[in-house]
Amino acid sequence: MSLDLDAVLDELTASYRERGCDASVATMTVVVFFENPAIGELARERIRMIASKHPSRVVVLDGTQSENLHRIEGCDWIELGVSGSGPEVLRSAVSRLRLADAPVVLLWIAHGIAGDARFAALCEDVQTIVYNSSLLDTGHGALRELVGYVESHSGLSLADIAYLRLAPWQECVAIFFDGAAAAELHDLRRVEIACGSEPEAFYLLGWLSSRLEWKPTAADALVDRSGKRVAFAIRREGEARRIARIALSSSRSTFVAEVDGSRESILLRVTGSSEHAPRYRAVGNPGIAALVERAILWGHDDRIFQAALAAAGSILALRKE
Repeated sequence: MSLDLDAVLDELTASYRERGCDASVATMTVVVFFENPAIGELARERIRMIASKHPSRVVVLDGTQSENLHRIEGCDWIELGVSGSGPEVLRSAVSRLRLADAPVVLLWIAHGIAGDARFAALCEDVQTIVYNSSLLDTGHGALRELVGYVESHSGLSLADIAYLRLAPWQECVAIFFDGAAAAELHDLRRVEIACGSEPEAFYLLGWLSSRLEWKPTAADALVDRSGKRVAFAIRREGEARRIARIALSSSRSTFVAEVDGSRESILLRVTGSSEHAPRYRAVGNPGIAALVERAILWGHDDRIFQAALAAAGSILALRKE
């Protein structure tokens, strides 16, 4: 049985009438697509938290359910079974169910974006795309897919939750090289990152590379703008989707930021010529719902993210699949 959008719209209209809903209070239409039931439950929970703060129409495209199933909750929560639905069916569903004067945000939580015609069709009508590369794959496969798609769609307004998790670690790097140690930032010789999943690590390395004008030359090395080699190593360690440690070594000092035993703080240590007493910074993990909210509201036109993604892609291009 195919998706019956007329029946869905009739039911939605009846719900509006019965409950006296006001569509004008909604700020956006949030479209969520997934093909994994566990990811679907997580997505529903997080989107409900966001919708409670920012009134929205939510259209859940559930790739685990057949097209003859749909569900309406209240006035603005619509779930459609889309297993087997083609790209034009999905695009038509969003076009007919979206709020006319509100932006559309797509949370695509599935593999295959580089060659998925459904993703391409949905992208044509959305203002912002939110991706989560490390939720899909703790390796670097999903990040590679994203790099490939963005390279051929440079105008895409996109945010990746994996990148947004890096803020406390970016702050730690800035603290290390604020003041007398600033000169050593351009004398770095080695970078080591320990992380429970690879996208965050490659994003952090890509961010450093884009800020410092490093270029990849081998599977484990870059060169700085003066031609000096900067070796790097990425090691899987700790909780998925979390950085555990970053160590930056110059010819004179070593700068280490790592999660302490409580996992609530980041310990910053410096040894060598720029030695400094240990310092602590709060991990400041805002939670996935807050990260999705940030991606929707502010993350769609982040040029630093775009540069970090491009640099991460260049690094991945020299490594085995």
